[in-house]
Amino acid sequence: MPNAGAHDEQAAAGAPTGVRNLGSGLRILVATPFPPRTGLHHGGRVIAQLLSRLAERHEVGLVHLDEPGAEEQGDLPRGLAFAEAIPHRHGSAWRRRWRVLAGPLRGVPSPVGALYSEALAAALVRRAESFRPQLVQVEHDSLAYCGSALRAAGSRLPLLLTCHEPGILAAQDQARVTRGRRRVAHELDVLAWRRYLARHLPAFDALVAFTDSDRRVIAPYAPAAATAIIGIGFDVPARPLDPAGEDETSVLFIGGYRHPPNVDAALRLLCSIMPLVRERHPGARLLLVGADPPPQLREAAGPLDTVTGPVPRVEPYMERAQVVAIPLRTGGGMRVKLLEALSAGKAVVASPLAAAGLRLTSGRELLLAESDEEFAEHIARLLADEELRRRIGRVARQWAVRSLSWESRVAEYEKLYASLVR
Repeated sequence: MPNAGAHDEQAAAGAPTGVRNLGSGLRILVATPFPPRTGLHHGGRVIAQLLSRLAERHEVGLVHLDEPGAEEQGDLPRGLAFAEAIPHRHGSAWRRRWRVLAGPLRGVPSPVGALYSEALAAALVRRAESFRPQLVQVEHDSLAYCGSALRAAGSRLPLLLTCHEPGILAAQDQARVTRGRRRVAHELDVLAWRRYLARHLPAFDALVAFTDSDRRVIAPYAPAAATAIIGIGFDVPARPLDPAGEDETSVLFIGGYRHPPNVDAALRLLCSIMPLVRERHPGARLLLVGADPPPQLREAAGPLDTVTGPVPRVEPYMERAQVVAIPLRTGGGMRVKLLEALSAGKAVVASPLAAAGLRLTSGRELLLAESDEEFAEHIARLLADEELRRRIGRVARQWAVRSLSWESRVAEYEKLYASLVR
């Protein structure tokens, strides 16, 4: 049962907090590195949707990190037994930066250093004792240290880790595409990820990846663990957006820019792809929507480029855009930004990496491109052909309605849960 003094967001929202009798349902404790809210523009929305489905059939408790002062976007999943927020206090900006930069020298990858919280690990141990779950599910490999904390506390519960995007893969890709001091920093991060994964992944009984390539990256670090590939589902909106777009010759990219692969993709659009597009469409505008844009994005932006920073909702920007471009060339996982665009019925040009793990055909549900020249060619073609945008957007929407159901994903998780509990 929840501790009386714990911060319980569901109670504040008026949701029931007591343990419910779900018959044969399981009791599951989940840890996340952020509040999984329905209005987020990244993987937090997907986690929220999954937990909502699980809470309909099982008893789910949540422990999550929460940055004080962070803007709340949407609601937490309904029906949780409890949701305990652990404030993540970084201290001064200088101290946070030092902790992140010095992390690789101590075997702590930079993304983990930014999220590391002894308070979160302690809360998970405490809830494991009081809530008495039948298994613990940790979201994101950046929280893998929580599995070691549970084992150090003597827990013998089955532990499952979901790797949304293996951090070591992103670090390897960044080392490949950068130069100078940045490349050295990423190479140090790769070494830190290897030490971190070798230390913490063996604590888990099962690992879940979204794609087979991601599974191959993480599996060697926990050879005794079961591995499963379970793609993400997505709540398709009730109506599509305008597939043609309202703004003349406008191209959109959406991403959170704390994530290096998104910064790389945005710079690629600014510096390489859009100049080629403008040779055929001189007035073509680029919109870069998302929180935490680094100074280098604003410095690279020209008069036809807009870097918005955080926005309350991305749908108005997607509605007006004629083309959604996703030129990702680093990282792994499954791209929520692509699922959003396909579900909205928009014309998309994406890299094969951005579409990894999805059964999509170039020229049917989207256009695939690898090089800058291919991206520019496809974007220019879509900007010039409204009927093509409408046709691709319509087929993309039909694919999303048919392929992104949560039911099959939840069934796969439940099959894995049953094997772990046995």
